[in-house]
Amino acid sequence: MTLRLPTHQNRKFITTEPIGKGGEASEQKVWDTVQDVFYDRNCIGYWRYPIFSKVGKSRKEPDILIADVELGLIVIEVKSIKIDQIIAINGHRWEFRNFYTNYGRPYQQAENQLFALLGYCDREPTLRYKVTGRAIVALPLIAEAQWQEKGFHQLPCCPPILFQDRLLQRSRGAE
Repeated sequence: MTLRLPTHQNRKFITTEPIGKGGEASEQKVWDTVQDVFYDRNCIGYWRYPIFSKVGKSRKEPDILIADVELGLIVIEVKSIKIDQIIAINGHRWEFRNFYTNYGRPYQQAENQLFALLGYCDREPTLRYKVTGRAIVALPLIAEAQWQEKGFHQLPCCPPILFQDRLLQRSRGAE
């Protein structure tokens, strides 16, 4: 059985709410990069895909969700934070200063959203245990060298990260 997803550009990448809060410019850059990189792939992408859970009656909302036929589900948690705003990383807990909160768990947040989606997939007999997934943290305001200068790359809990230098310098059609 071959699964084909919609290929029309407007249907392939869906923005469920306008990007326009706190870190909008950097978040937009991540979203534009995702659209450019995945443009020719058999996938569908969402900006702020809502996940409603009956367990705990909670709502989860990945910043970016990609469902790719070959790669599976990809959840990207975008943190528009500068390197000097990260005080420390202890396990999954990141400590911040001069940010809207004192701490966060961006990778754990993305993982929890991913596991919720995989749980939905596992309820469907045709999809059970067939869908893979990965969680990624995007740091559009931090270069990989800055991350390494702080020694964060040496931590055993360092998650997969999409750094500023990996984002496209311009989006499709820009000069």
